[in-house]
Amino acid sequence: MSNRIFNTGLATAAALAALVTAAPMAAQAQANGITNCDAPGGRQQVGALLGAVVGGVVGSNLARNERTLGTVVGAGAGAAAGSYIGCNQQRTRAAAQANANSYRAASNLRIRSGPGTNYRQAGSLSAGQPFTAIGSQGEWIQIAGGGWVNAHYVSAY
Repeated sequence: MSNRIFNTGLATAAALAALVTAAPMAAQAQANGITNCDAPGGRQQVGALLGAVVGGVVGSNLARNERTLGTVVGAGAGAAAGSYIGCNQQRTRAAAQANANSYRAASNLRIRSGPGTNYRQAGSLSAGQPFTAIGSQGEWIQIAGGGWVNAHYVSAY
C-alpha cells in the first residue's frame, strides 16, 4: 500500500514538474487556448494544473513498464486538455459579460443629455440600432459615449 502512495506522489510531482517546465513557453505563445488565452480570468491555469495532476496519475497507472514516461506524457496531455477547457470557459464568461450591457433601440429614440425628458436632446438612435450601456438611473439607461435613453424603449441585444 505504501508503494502505491509513493508512486502516486511521484506521479503528482512529475506532473507538476512538467507543468512548471512548460510555463515559460506558455507565456510567449500566441493565444491558442492551450498555452495562452486571449480572455481574462484564471480558469486556464487552474484547468492546466488539475489536468496535469490527473493526467500524470492516470498516465503513471496506465504505463506499467514506463511509469515515468507515462507520468510525463499523461501530465502533458492532461495539462493541455485542462488548459484548453479553462480558456474556453474564460472566453464564454467574457462574451457573456460583454453582451450584458448591449442593447438595441426598439424604436426611434431621442438621446437626452440627462436621465429625464426635462433634459435637452443630445442626439437620436434609429430603431434597431445597437448601443452599449454604462449605467442606469431609475428608468433611464446611460449610453457609452454620453447621453441617456428611456429603458422602456430598448431591448437586450
